[in-house]
Amino acid sequence: MMKKAYICSPLSGNEKENINNAIAYAKFVYHRCEMIPIVSHFYALIFDDTDKVERKIGINIGLGQILDSEEMWVFGNTITKGMDEELRKAIALKRPIHYIDDYQCKEILKQYS
Repeated sequence: MMKKAYICSPLSGNEKENINNAIAYAKFVYHRCEMIPIVSHFYALIFDDTDKVERKIGINIGLGQILDSEEMWVFGNTITKGMDEELRKAIALKRPIHYIDDYQCKEILKQYS
């Protein structure tokens, strides 16, 4: 059975671009790492990230998905407030964390976007 990897990457800012980036990162994790990607960015399509209550709901769902993941993959050098919460949860759960720097992200986006 394939392991599940939680995709941790920025959402706020250019939300549409960041969702597309998360999709490319998920493709990378699936095709290159042979893991099932868990992408909480999907919930930004359902909930309004600018609404504090809906943002908190989305974050809580994402944090719950970390429970169902064996690993966390962090994409990019910038850690947003939401990503920081996700990282803290993964650390508390003692999940292995893999960091992909900006240079590697650009290469992944070239191949999987």
